[in-house]
Amino acid sequence: MEYYFDTSSLVALARYYHPFDKDGRLFDFVRNQFQSKEIIVLDAILNEAKFTSKGIVLKAYPFIVEQKDLIVDTKELMPYSTKKFDNMVDKNFIVAALVNNGKVNYSIMKQSFLNSGDGKLILTMYNRLHDDKEANICIVTEESKTGNDGKIFKKIPALCEFIGARCISLAEFLSTTSFHVAM
Repeated sequence: MEYYFDTSSLVALARYYHPFDKDGRLFDFVRNQFQSKEIIVLDAILNEAKFTSKGIVLKAYPFIVEQKDLIVDTKELMPYSTKKFDNMVDKNFIVAALVNNGKVNYSIMKQSFLNSGDGKLILTMYNRLHDDKEANICIVTEESKTGNDGKIFKKIPALCEFIGARCISLAEFLSTTSFHVAM
């Protein structure tokens, strides 16, 4: 299974779980999952993580930066069908009420979204599922389906649902991968 982490999940892992990892079991688990390419980090996600919560992710898990060859390069990432993907973004990925009020410059916001970690993550899933409809892949995110932040693009779980990608929370990931903490 490949688990593609978004920025919020990496930050939550470093902020809420890592401080309690006194014996280093979680650190070793995450490192092993990353090195075996079960935890996947995109370059766009890594770039966001550098500037989120004072770089807490990179301080907690420095091996992510140290092993650059394991980071997925998305700089040249293009959708398998540009027109189809563009239509999905324009018609299904947006919160229509926020776009239709005319207060946003949609083309600038769209480009910003497509260059963001979330945009690259969804595009990666879209392409992977096109290449292999049975791919054993999943996005790990702390976002909920409900958008309440005033952004014009829907949240990752809603986008995953639309493109047919699996999406789980960080707690579900830890449970699914059988990482257990003795109490």
